[in-house]
Amino acid sequence: MESKSPNTQSLFPTLDPTYQKLKQTYSDWEECVKGQKAPLQSFKTINGETYDAASLEGKIVVVNFWFMSCAPCRAEIPALNKLVEEYKGKNVLFIGFSTDKADRLKSAFFEQNRFDFKVVADAQSLARSFQVMSFPTTFVIDQEGVIRQAWIGVDSSLGALNPYYKAKAAIDNLLVTATK
Repeated sequence: MESKSPNTQSLFPTLDPTYQKLKQTYSDWEECVKGQKAPLQSFKTINGETYDAASLEGKIVVVNFWFMSCAPCRAEIPALNKLVEEYKGKNVLFIGFSTDKADRLKSAFFEQNRFDFKVVADAQSLARSFQVMSFPTTFVIDQEGVIRQAWIGVDSSLGALNPYYKAKAAIDNLLVTATK
């Protein structure tokens, strides 16, 4: 007879030593990258807009690394879109670096999904320069190009809007300190 009881391993991931080690590794990584200069180079969006370090100076930049077949990446897009809407007209730029090719994004993804970030395709080398360990990975970069907040994945404790709340707190803090 097949058991109908749920998998207790999935109900209590905090008891799993592998989960704990991974969580600690991610936490160590986050602390390591905070305060570092963001390795933003010259890049071009799939819509033809070009940016470089000089054009980003003075702006708060939210960077999200993702790819099309990453379920957690797709799941956080509505929360990220909410950020773009909320900070429209403010000195905040939202950039999504995808490891997918531009033609695949345009034909296979954006025809069915809305992502309001400025999207850069084929961004594997930039992901490596940012030391991205897993996807999705998000950074909030201050007006001087310094990483102030970074996180890997989606923390389910805050639900579907987790990326929104995490980024919002960092952005609001940077906007307040910029006006002082």
